Amino acid sequence: MHGVTTERLLFRTTTMDDTSWWMEYINAADAIRFMRFTVGSEADCRAFIQRTLDRYVNDGSGLNVITVCSTNKPMGMIGLLTQKVAGVDELEIGYHLVPSAWGKGYVTEAAIACKEFARVHECHSSVISLIDQENTASQAVARRNGMVYEKDTVHRGVLAMVWRVRIDQPLRVASR
Repeated sequence: MHGVTTERLLFRTTTMDDTSWWMEYINAADAIRFMRFTVGSEADCRAFIQRTLDRYVNDGSGLNVITVCSTNKPMGMIGLLTQKVAGVDELEIGYHLVPSAWGKGYVTEAAIACKEFARVHECHSSVISLIDQENTASQAVARRNGMVYEKDTVHRGVLAMVWRVRIDQPLRVASR
């Protein structure tokens, strides 16, 4: 998704140079409460970014850095990820935002762009988001992205909700 833009955001490839600003995320207990990270761990920060870099090579999926077009300031890592869910390959919209960017609509804007990218490029028949049952903010983003709760699953040993939207059907325009 490198180079994709929205009204306010630009997607770019993640690099190890992103560790400096990404520490805001790792340093925030509220941000990482649904993840297996240690607050303030530079090693966890580097491992998170390395996992994205490995995904780029292994299957072409991965998180992208989103920056605000007007300032070029990085706000988070969002993108399309290949995930194995209950033995089935799925395309997930994953999103993580630094706390200073919360509440501004960036995640919803970027998540919709991911869904539209997957639809236009016919990447899959649907996209999902894997969300912790207590993460009501991410559930709200999924709803705004047209997703509906489908089922619970265990992903990498953790209980998660599967939210899904089909993208292989023509868009319907409501008539007046």
